[in-house]
Order: sequence, then structure tokens, then C-alpha cells
Amino acid sequence: MAAVFSPIPEIKEHAKAEFPGQFPDEKVIFLVRRHWSVIFKFVCRLIIAHFVPIAVFLILYYLLEWEIPTEGPMYVAMVMVVSTYYLGIWLLYIHEYVDYHLDIWVLTNKRVVSIEQEGLFKRTTAELTLNKIQDVSSEIRGKVQTFLNFGNVYVKTASDNQRFVFEEVAKPQEVARIVANAVEKNAETKIPPK
Repeated sequence: MAAVFSPIPEIKEHAKAEFPGQFPDEKVIFLVRRHWSVIFKFVCRLIIAHFVPIAVFLILYYLLEWEIPTEGPMYVAMVMVVSTYYLGIWLLYIHEYVDYHLDIWVLTNKRVVSIEQEGLFKRTTAELTLNKIQDVSSEIRGKVQTFLNFGNVYVKTASDNQRFVFEEVAKPQEVARIVANAVEKNAETKIPPK
């Protein structure tokens, strides 16, 4: 998503974007997901997890001089345990990837929509009309977020101090600026000219 953010008017790549629950006359300004580094952490953990059975094998074989069986019930049990382990780590990775890929935040010319996947079978959708937005701010914490330029964007309402959080998105200052510009543009269209 390089060069995804630009000032209002809409981002050309997102002009034809669609999302669940979109109104017919609604135009997408941008659609964002979490930063790529979020899924990169899980890929690194997956790669490291692949070496755990190999390390256990090497410790048992070389340090403890354990004779690894090549047949019989012990061999079958070992194959079952290792297979279950690999199946488990891949299922965990797929779960995290689905969560990463299906969490999206959408800014349209009418509202902000947050679609968050919580597990494989639960999705939460929340929306906030632009005229209810009071404040937009961004936050970058720590060295990694500063170096890779990602963080959180907070969209706050006036009435109940409720906050929308765009979690771990790329270029949070630009995202906050675009949301603020959309709110300003929406307010200008609501005020009748004198």
C-alpha cells in the first residue's frame, strides 16, 4: 500500500473499492488494514516454530544419545505428536492471517466504518457518521513503530467520549489528517451558503 494516502479527493486505487454494508451513494476515500509488520511477526514465529521439533530431535539424539525408533508403536506415537504439532502451528498462523486480512477500517464521504474479525466466526462492525466526529489524533509508540512509520489513529466523538481505534495502521499521521479533512469537508457541505 505504498502511496495509498493522499489528501481528499478520494484515492484513485480505492475509488471502486467495496465493503460489506456499503450504501449505494457512498464513495470510499480509503480502506486501510494493519501494517505488514503485524503479520510479519507471526511469519517469523511460524518459521522458528518449525525448528523446535528438529532441535528436540538433535538434543535427544546427540546429547542424550537416545535411540530414535524407526518402527513400532513408539515410532507411530512420535509421528502423531510431530504431525499434530505442525498442524497446530499452521492452524494458529492461518487464524492470525485471517484476523489480519479481515480487519479493515474504511473512510467514506459519509462515515467511518470499522470491521474487525475476532476469531474465525465472529466479526464486529461499527460505524460512525462524519458529523459526530469531534477529534482525530494519531499515536506512534516505540522504536519499531517510529522506524516503520505505523501506529494507532483515534477518532473521538463529542457526545459519549467513544473512540474508534484504527490499530497499527501505516502512516497514522496521514490517516488522521485525511479523516480530519473528510470531517471538515462534510461539515462544509452541511452548512447552507449565506
